[in-house]
Order: sequence, then structure tokens, then C-alpha cells
Amino acid sequence: MCDARGVLRQLNRAVHAGVPSVKPLMNVRFDQVGPPPQAETTAPMPSHWFRSAALLDVRGLQVASAAHVNAPRLVHGISLSITCGEVIGLVGDKSSGALEVAQCIAGVLPAPATIRSGSILFNGVELVGLPPRSLSRLHDAKIAYLPRSPLDTLDPNMTVGSQLAAPLRSSGGLSKPAAYERSLDLLGQAGVENPQHTFAAYPRDVSAILAQRVHIARALARSPNLLVADDPTDTLDAADSSDILELLGKLQRKHKLTMIIVTRSVHVAARICHRVAVVRTGAIVEYASVTDLCGSPKHPYTREMLQASENESLGSPAL
Repeated sequence: MCDARGVLRQLNRAVHAGVPSVKPLMNVRFDQVGPPPQAETTAPMPSHWFRSAALLDVRGLQVASAAHVNAPRLVHGISLSITCGEVIGLVGDKSSGALEVAQCIAGVLPAPATIRSGSILFNGVELVGLPPRSLSRLHDAKIAYLPRSPLDTLDPNMTVGSQLAAPLRSSGGLSKPAAYERSLDLLGQAGVENPQHTFAAYPRDVSAILAQRVHIARALARSPNLLVADDPTDTLDAADSSDILELLGKLQRKHKLTMIIVTRSVHVAARICHRVAVVRTGAIVEYASVTDLCGSPKHPYTREMLQASENESLGSPAL
């Protein structure tokens, strides 16, 4: 949950210190968006105390494919702010840079890719440059990540239950019986119909949608402030995709989760997100509410993405 009292204390200190008044967010410019700014677009925040009022504030993020100076840039100075309880979509193809932005936030950017410059302020803590041990501890406690291919990211040599219960015992300090009961509860929250059977199963015995539910259960175990999902419906058929999006929406409302959803489908984003950033060649080309984006897209690439989603949905049940 977001620390509202901490935010209020920061604002009060700023007021007593004589900080000049700040315009409402809806009246300031979002610097990475090409089309005219939307009324609810979050704008660049000039000072640290005001930036920390957002759960997540990314500024000028640049990511290169490798550490050497001439390595191609994957992300070109993206900025993005997310408040508590928002669901933001990052929509773009596999070379857009959308995934790399999400991976930087979740702390899972794969080598040799590296953050070249910029800032990622999460709940008032700067993540860029944080010592690895502190960074890992913060991510483990506060930021959960759902991978694109859930079956491929479960250990085939361990039962589902072992992979759920082990961190509950090692990090959560639960006894073996308590970890078992907690695991069953988490699987139930993730929509698993027979938690006991799934707990005892190996990954080879579960379907793609069941594996995704297991990953969602693992994410819930952390009681995270932020959930980052890499195309959570990519490996699922239309019916299963609809079920997972419905589940994520339900959990988001129940736990007031903040979410970032990476997807190549505008329609998937429209199903669950409040606002959408369309990413192309490492930059945000359009950033708007779902209603504005789908009803009146401004950028040609956004229109292409909408048309592609329409074509993919022809002959398939609507998500």
C-alpha cells in the first residue's frame, strides 16, 4: 500500500520551507508525448519532494544494449509518472523499448543491456545506482514481476508448492505448515480451482493459464506496491486471456495495486489499463487515457497498433 502519511509529511515540510506553489499536474506538459497533452496526463515533476508524491516517477531513462559507449540505444530518455492505484499500459512491438522500460523498473533488465542514464524514483527511493543488495531487497519486498512465458520460468525440477512455499519460509519466516496454508490461500486468490492438487504438481503437469495463476499467486505473496506484467496474455488463447485480465482487474481493485502492463495489443491495454503510453523505437509517441487513445488516436503508429489489434481480433472472441 502507498504511504499516504509519508507523502503528506513531505508536502507539509515543503510548504513550511517556503517552496513555491506548484501547478496541478493536469496543467503541466508531459515532455515525451508528441500529440497535444491530455487533461489527465502526468507531467514532468521538477523537484525531488514533489516527484516522491508519485509511487513511481521515471525521468530521462536511457537504456543501451550493452555497456560500451557505441552500443545501440534501446530507450531514448523516456519519462513516466504513476500514482498509487493506477494501471498503466506500455504498448509497442518487441523492438519498441517498452519491455526494457518495464524490466528496468522491475529490476530484471537482462545483461548485457544496461541503464545508461536517468532516474527511477520508487516510493521516494532512487533505484538507479542503488547497491545491488539493497536493490534486490527492495524489489523482493515491494515490486512483483509477471514474466511473458510463465511455464518457462517455473523450475521444472520443483513442485509448484515448493516454489511457492520456499520464499514464504525463508523470507516470510513462516513454519512449514503455515507456509502450506498460505500457499493454498494464495493459489485460491489467483483463481486456482484445486489448490491442493496444483501445490503437489510439477510444472510439466500444468497448463499455461494455470502456470500464470501460479505466478500471480507468487506475486501476491509479497503484498507488493507495484506489479509489472510482461504481456501476461501473450501465450494464452482468447478465452484464457480474458480470464487472466479479469483476474488481474479484480485483484487490482481488491488490493488497490498499482500495475504496469506491457503488451503489443491496444485492446489488451484497453481492457485493464487506465492510461496507455504508446512506445516506438525507444520513445513515447502518444500518452493518453484509454478512452482518448481508442476513440481519437493522434499518432500514426497508434492508429497502426489499433488496426493490428482489430485484425487480430477478427474471428476471435472479444477480450
